[in-house]
Amino acid sequence: MKRKLLLKIIILVILFAIIWGFVWAWFITRTVRKNSGDDSMKNQHAVVKNIIATETRDEKKYWEFYAKSGEYDSEHNSVLLNDVIGNFYDKDENVVVSFKSTKGTYDEKSKKVVLNGDNLFVGKDGSQLYADELIWQGEDKDILANGNVQFIQENKLITKSQKAVFNSTLTNFKIIGNAKVKVYADDETKKKYTQL
Repeated sequence: MKRKLLLKIIILVILFAIIWGFVWAWFITRTVRKNSGDDSMKNQHAVVKNIIATETRDEKKYWEFYAKSGEYDSEHNSVLLNDVIGNFYDKDENVVVSFKSTKGTYDEKSKKVVLNGDNLFVGKDGSQLYADELIWQGEDKDILANGNVQFIQENKLITKSQKAVFNSTLTNFKIIGNAKVKVYADDETKKKYTQL
């Protein structure tokens, strides 16, 4: 008889411990469950320093950039970048365009790089592209330049316009809106025109 009573007490203690464990776990995880449904927890931001990003295709470097700092936005899968420098490469991994900018954005899904603020692209032939905003979406896509666009080809020409579209190596382009073109032969003419 004592044995049955002892067995019942042990079973009741075990059941009580199990029930207590479930109740305690429910209270402990209540905050986590509440926050998982909270929209503010879905959009996370992270401040990062010394960012290096590289994209490769078929084990070859496609582009890379370095930023001193940035802020990741999980809702938009994008990184806001500060003090950016980088390179774009051809199929043989030769640098075709280098760039620098004070600000930029990198979108993880579309792989789009938008630079806005003291932008400069330099082609491997020495050509230089300045603009308020530069948009690069990949080697097979055009580079879009917006606002105060200036393009200089060494010992050839200087263009100024509101917008321009360039191929990914800065060798072919179309200027749009309030355009000025100056073909020159000496450094004095170039210097005078770039100071306009």
